[in-house]
Amino acid sequence: MERLTPAEEKVMLKLWKLEKSTVKELVELYSNPKPAYNTISTIVRILERKKFIKHKPVGRGYVYMPKVSRDQYRDYLANYILTNYFDGNRKEIMSFYNSTLTLNDVL
Repeated sequence: MERLTPAEEKVMLKLWKLEKSTVKELVELYSNPKPAYNTISTIVRILERKKFIKHKPVGRGYVYMPKVSRDQYRDYLANYILTNYFDGNRKEIMSFYNSTLTLNDVL
């Protein structure tokens, strides 16, 4: 697995929420100004090439579904941060996040 770009991650977050979607439905989930249909279509094809999503033909178009779950990607990212920013030291990462939280963050 590899890290997603911010644009790819936005598409995946929307697809995980919908579970299956057309490109048109993904575009509709964006706030204004919405990205171009072709932009989202290109990102979807990249995500498919990276094996994050799959498609099935429906009518004249395609419906896209995640191949990688949100939990799988979250686990990958957590491990990436632990390995690359905390040298694999779980105590250090816990200490970092515990020291940066305030009472307002908990409440």
